[in-house]
Amino acid sequence: MQRSSPQPRRRFTGNRGRASSLRAGISLLEVVLALSIFLGAVVALSQLTNSGMNSAIGARLQTQAVLRCESKLAEIVAAIEPLDDVTDQPFEDDDKWTWSLASVEGPHPDLLNVTVSVRFDGGNQRASTGFSISRLMRDPAVFEEAAVAAADAAAAEDDSL
Repeated sequence: MQRSSPQPRRRFTGNRGRASSLRAGISLLEVVLALSIFLGAVVALSQLTNSGMNSAIGARLQTQAVLRCESKLAEIVAAIEPLDDVTDQPFEDDDKWTWSLASVEGPHPDLLNVTVSVRFDGGNQRASTGFSISRLMRDPAVFEEAAVAAADAAAAEDDSL
C-alpha cells in the first residue's frame, strides 16, 4: 500500500478573486436610501404623536369645560349664584377659565331661558375651548310674588278670625 502524499490545503480567499460587481456587502447608496426611509418613518410617527397629544389636551379641556358649565348652571338653579347677567367672570380656582350668564324670557311668562357659557383661554388656538348650555327654568320673581301674596292672604285670614 502506497500512501499518497498529503496535498496542501487551499486557503479561502473570499471575494478577492472575483469581479467587483459580485462583492459582498452594501453600497453607500443603499445605506443612504435606508436611512432616508427610516428618517421619513420617524418624522411621520412624531407627527402622529404630536397630533395625538394635541387631541388629548383638547379632549381634556372640553371635558373640563362641560363639567364647569354644568356645575355653574346647577349653582344658578340652586340660587347659590344670582340670576343676573354676567360676562366673562373668572372662576375662583383658575383665572384662565371664565363664565358668562345670559337670561332671557322663555316661551311662557313664568319661564326664563338661561344660558351659561364657559371659556378657557390658553394663549393659543389649540389650547382654547368653550362650551355653552341652555336651560328653561321658572322665574324666581314669580315664586317670590306668589309667596308674598300667600303670606298676605294668610295674615289677612288670621286678622279676620
